[in-house]
Amino acid sequence: MKVLWCNRIALPTLLMTAIFMGAPPPAVSKDPCGGPVVEIKQSDRDVLALLGKGVVGKALPACPLRDTANLMPLREGKWTYRITAGDNEGTRQDAAISKTKGTHAQDLWHRTIVGDCTEFYSVHGKGAIGLISEIDLKHNVNSRYTPMLPVMLDGMKPGDTSEAETEIKIYELHDPTHLKYKGRLKVTHTYLGAYEITVPAGKFETVLIRSYYEGKVGPAHVVDGGYTFYARDVGIVASVERMHVTAFLFYDKRTKTPKVLVQKGGS
Repeated sequence: MKVLWCNRIALPTLLMTAIFMGAPPPAVSKDPCGGPVVEIKQSDRDVLALLGKGVVGKALPACPLRDTANLMPLREGKWTYRITAGDNEGTRQDAAISKTKGTHAQDLWHRTIVGDCTEFYSVHGKGAIGLISEIDLKHNVNSRYTPMLPVMLDGMKPGDTSEAETEIKIYELHDPTHLKYKGRLKVTHTYLGAYEITVPAGKFETVLIRSYYEGKVGPAHVVDGGYTFYARDVGIVASVERMHVTAFLFYDKRTKTPKVLVQKGGS
């Protein structure tokens, strides 16, 4: 089944009924769903090996995705990760989620990876999160997406694919009238299944979303992909992906950032 998204990458649906150590609730539903147990293909497992030995565990029954906004909890807090491979192996990365202040017709939140980028999201109900824009804090640019790009979609079943296409315009951060680059990006998300994940923060039941990016932004031709494990009310537990979309333009195209959760945020 192919589900078309005409709104965004919902980059990575981010923002997740608490999961307690040793006795987590099902990753995608509060009730048993009798969903299929889908083993990870070897080609995908080879990439996920960057997370470290013993991180990716057994396959679990995979329910249709419901209330996907809870797969990346929209609440104030800080999440700490450890990078597991590459030049920054062993270093920690903090990600903070906050409510965007001001008078808005939409429910707006932002997520900041400290020292790297800030992503701004619009939330509609419990299952639709769209990426509006992101600020690259290292290169002082602001990328805007039209239409917003979605991350996951309520109702997706294992094997389902969601597609989204957006126009990207990249502006100087301190001069929002100065357009530096523009382009288009197509993002395809596939719900691969549910899996047990063990990271420093504990053991979690998660859903795995694989993302594939294709397009052209400024001088950069984009063909790339990534993997993200989400746990209900916890958020991103482990991932092998780029930090954010503008990384395609400014960083080595071969570089991905594998990371595992060390400490979950929120109350």
